[in-house]
Amino acid sequence: MSRDALIVGINTYQYLPSLQAPAKDAEAIAQRLHSYGEFRVHRLPEIIQSGKSQVGQKTPVTLQELETALINLFKPKGNNPPHTALFYFSGHGIQRDAGIQEGYLAVSDANPDKGFCGLSLFWLRRLLQESPVRQRIVILDCCHSGELLNFLEADPGAQAGTDRLFMAASKEYETAYESLDSPYSVFTQALITGLDPNRLEAGVVTNHSLTDWVNHALKGEIQQPLFESSGSEIILTRGTGGQPSPIKTLKPLHICPYRGLEFFDEAHAEFFFGREELTAQLIDQLKTERFAAVSGASGSGKSSLLRAGVISRLQQEKTPAGANAWKIKLLTPTEHPLKSLAAAFIDPELSELERAEQLRRAEAFLQDGGVGLAQLVRASLAVEGGTTGLSPKERPQLLLVIDQFEEVFYVAAGHSGGN
Repeated sequence: MSRDALIVGINTYQYLPSLQAPAKDAEAIAQRLHSYGEFRVHRLPEIIQSGKSQVGQKTPVTLQELETALINLFKPKGNNPPHTALFYFSGHGIQRDAGIQEGYLAVSDANPDKGFCGLSLFWLRRLLQESPVRQRIVILDCCHSGELLNFLEADPGAQAGTDRLFMAASKEYETAYESLDSPYSVFTQALITGLDPNRLEAGVVTNHSLTDWVNHALKGEIQQPLFESSGSEIILTRGTGGQPSPIKTLKPLHICPYRGLEFFDEAHAEFFFGREELTAQLIDQLKTERFAAVSGASGSGKSSLLRAGVISRLQQEKTPAGANAWKIKLLTPTEHPLKSLAAAFIDPELSELERAEQLRRAEAFLQDGGVGLAQLVRASLAVEGGTTGLSPKERPQLLLVIDQFEEVFYVAAGHSGGN
């Protein structure tokens, strides 16, 4: 599974004030992603010092260089795009209002007085719309970076089967600052700490845990970050099994436990309270019956109950042999329910080619209706659980969780979506 990252830090500007932090910001993020994220990192500007690649502190970056690097990242030539693509930028951000408000990432020769502001965030959003990459991550540490999340046109990258994370250091009308206490920018300082997997007992940093960490770290700051996430969970970094970082002493309780309008998922189970009795009732029903339905008003907590309650509890159960007692498949129907159902049975760790072949076979099974689904379930348990030769009590059970099931009816009725 290929993972590519473009890390940009621009200190040098011809017509704008020069900066001190961006190159150091970018290099620190590059090292985190290379060491813990298994990313192939491309730096811009790049220099070679003592035989090692580094982000240059005095080297300029042109618009053509930045555009070319982004095209190579999100829309590369050939039939094998990376599974995950991450773009990080630290430098000047510009907001221009010439009848239409628009945001830009300033390149070294940007000159707003002459009408040249740099790389258009509108252009970046269009590029993301056309990207074949499954997991897209954009992290911007610059003034007015929240402009990226102003989706006046089609929402970039929000398609079935794709996962994305957008992080902006400040709202579209806010300035982003360099830290007074460290060589890094305020936002990136939080990112560097948040991307360290050794601070977590699980040793894994996801899009959810990173946004929680950064959101908490910047509470009370003049600038306030913005986040947008959709699709499945994205693993950003993993622990290497070596000595833990000193940041390990920071407890997970420092993460803000309040999700606002977002649902709780498995990663937030330790902060999910008040539904223990209902969770236990649902689990008891699942162990005696083959079907259970959870209904309620929009926003009443159905997704949180299923993800942080039922799924989290079932994942802790073991068979007498010590294996996981449940194999859990989670999906949302989207506009293509059968394709989403087939995708739930696909191993995400496989290569793009292998995943495509698995998806084709799964969809072929589902063409036979209930009989095909039963065959797909048996095949999945045989591959994942090694059930051959096990007694019924030793075999894992498969739980298919369909979140936002009402989407099936909205699509059937001809609607584009529902609550």
